[in-house]
Amino acid sequence: MIRLLFFFLPVLVLSSEPDSPRIQTLVEQARVAWKVPGVGIAIVKGDQTLYLAGHGLRELGKPEPLTEHSLFQIASTTKAFTTTAIAMLVDDGKMAWDDPVRQHLDFFRLADPHADQLVTIRDLLTHRTGLPRHDTLWIRTGFTREDLIRRMAFAKPSAPFRSLYQYQNLMFTSAGEALGRASGRSWDAFLKERIFTPLKMTDSLTAYDEIIRSKDRAMPHSKERTGTWGNYDNIGGAGCIASSASDLSHWLRMQLAGGVYEGQRIVSEKNLSETHLPSMANRLSPATRELQPEYTQTSYGMGWVINHYRGEMLVMHAGSLSGFRALVTMVPRLKLGFVILANENDTNLNEALTNTLLDEYLDLPKTRDWNAHMLAVVKRNEQKEAREKQEQLEARKKDTRPSLPLSAYVGLYREPAYGDAKVVFQAGKLGLEWAGFRGEMEHWHYDTWRIRNGDTLTDQRITFSLNAKGVPENLSLLGQEFSRK
Repeated sequence: MIRLLFFFLPVLVLSSEPDSPRIQTLVEQARVAWKVPGVGIAIVKGDQTLYLAGHGLRELGKPEPLTEHSLFQIASTTKAFTTTAIAMLVDDGKMAWDDPVRQHLDFFRLADPHADQLVTIRDLLTHRTGLPRHDTLWIRTGFTREDLIRRMAFAKPSAPFRSLYQYQNLMFTSAGEALGRASGRSWDAFLKERIFTPLKMTDSLTAYDEIIRSKDRAMPHSKERTGTWGNYDNIGGAGCIASSASDLSHWLRMQLAGGVYEGQRIVSEKNLSETHLPSMANRLSPATRELQPEYTQTSYGMGWVINHYRGEMLVMHAGSLSGFRALVTMVPRLKLGFVILANENDTNLNEALTNTLLDEYLDLPKTRDWNAHMLAVVKRNEQKEAREKQEQLEARKKDTRPSLPLSAYVGLYREPAYGDAKVVFQAGKLGLEWAGFRGEMEHWHYDTWRIRNGDTLTDQRITFSLNAKGVPENLSLLGQEFSRK
């Protein structure tokens, strides 16, 4: 049961805007509808914070209330911090948007020779290198930032260079390390010195060891179950910041003011604006069109997504990681911004509440109950997913056996970017070891197995290929081909 517990600061609200009780009601309606334990929210207009609050609980089943200073994992909304930091270095003359990446990060390589020769900082920041996500490489694998970047030299592209927008976290990790080299300090230290400190963002942290010592920290949840904070230091400039609604209100004030905060120039308007401009056009996917029927176009800038909602241009970015959801949205024409943080992973509360607030602040006709609309979309998607799982089960060939004795599949298999996968034989069963993960292999059919109890790898399929001599030569896992060594 979600408790109706909330706290907010009394703040000045302009006469033409919804008042605090109205916003409070909308937030609580969304929080209860989506069964989210806690929501952190900030609403900024120009240099004023119109509403700042923590609603609900830091953790289900415990009495501590969420506050405006409670830390959340803000995930990919970190990316705008990286691009703003690079804009500062462009101001300083230490970087340029179209610098070759290796000018600042000498060990950076890409598998596509054409991309490797031409790739620039701008390419990294606009998701146009030709690489797909490859997210399994960094999620709880323990690979360091440098190790991950070096692995990109072998990661397979899925599109020609600069031909297509494909979201890619490790390119932002690379950009963060490049700015660290260019500045003479780490990405983490640069953000603290040039962004967190001057913007009075006293809650914000980038290092796991510091984050877990915070006394006011929201706990992650998934389907109303409490999780634990993950260590994502290795993703760096792509998504490892922890912050609060309060701190992000300061961040929005600077962004909306064209790089100025409390009279101090933080970054030039010219280079900050460059991050807000469309760089890569996106096709609105069927899933996005269903969830967001009022979007008419979407494109990517640098660390920001540019959407048009009911005729209004928005500059925004979402984040989702380890039991948290974040959404930061700006309406440049009105110098209006929203921060919505949720300590629940399986939710579209952030999008539904943002649309609700946009309708309120833009004084638009209330044509939809956004909570009801998006909850219905989620339900349909869950039903579709359940059908697909059932279809997979029905397609499974029953009463089949592996081609060989189990011991024949045991061995070390290697993929250049993903490293070594070890197939072991214990207690009469096969198991897989990869990047610190362990999982039991359950026979699916023929020479295919399903991983059980393997954390990130759970339910992944492994298929072995035999050579002409009937010996296992390759295994397919995570969309990659591992060759036997």
